[in-house]
Amino acid sequence: MTKIKTTSVRCGPVDFVKPSELIDIHEISPLSLTDRRVFNQLIANAWEEIEDDKEHIICKSALMGAMTGNDRIEQNILKLMGAIVQVKIQKDGEQATQRVHLLGTNVEHDRKDGLLYYRFPDELRELIANSNVWAKISQDVMFAFSSKYSLALYEMVQKRRNLKMQREKFSIPEIRALLGVPKTKLTRFADLNKYALKKAVEEVNALSDMEIRLVPLKRGRQVTDLELWWFEKDIAKAKEAYAELQRHKVGRKTRISGTIETPVLQQAIGN
Repeated sequence: MTKIKTTSVRCGPVDFVKPSELIDIHEISPLSLTDRRVFNQLIANAWEEIEDDKEHIICKSALMGAMTGNDRIEQNILKLMGAIVQVKIQKDGEQATQRVHLLGTNVEHDRKDGLLYYRFPDELRELIANSNVWAKISQDVMFAFSSKYSLALYEMVQKRRNLKMQREKFSIPEIRALLGVPKTKLTRFADLNKYALKKAVEEVNALSDMEIRLVPLKRGRQVTDLELWWFEKDIAKAKEAYAELQRHKVGRKTRISGTIETPVLQQAIGN
């Protein structure tokens, strides 16, 4: 029997880079904020050897910081194993869609302070190996978000921050897919704006070193597209965001909503 090579055990959080192919994804199986955080931690933990066909090891305690409410690691791991995402790639010189699982086989110690042994699917490792665009993700910022839409939007901006352009247009179906909004939820733009977009932009602006805007574009009275604008903050504003990260989460919602202007234009909210 071939002995499986493993990485050394890592238990502490680290900032990391994430390939663009794993950011602009369309979820077939919706993922929660905790699912996304756990997946990012598994990537970060394995990063130095992530392209290798090997088993990685992480302390379960390192994943506990991603938990919210009554979440359990087992639940998130099962969600990631069953999750299928669609990724845009180039195949034989043409644009194509690839569908891949996010997590392969794994073994978890039954005790709470044990280890998780895990592997990434071959197709996912190939995507990562062939990527040439990366986003730097701060785990402090990632853990500060209270919405999965905030984390998804933050990653989208981090991927694009070094591009020469500073804006990009998305159709409403595109932005819904990229943020992971379930097809049956928030179907009216007013609800999408109120419960997903507004909060996501507020949190990214308050907690990261980037400043963003989402501008609705109309055809007649209907909002059909959104234009995402992004700017790197000056030193003073970046320090304000850093200071907020150091403060307790209690009262953060009020602090953010009281200081951040509405991100989507008011005239679009009634549509």
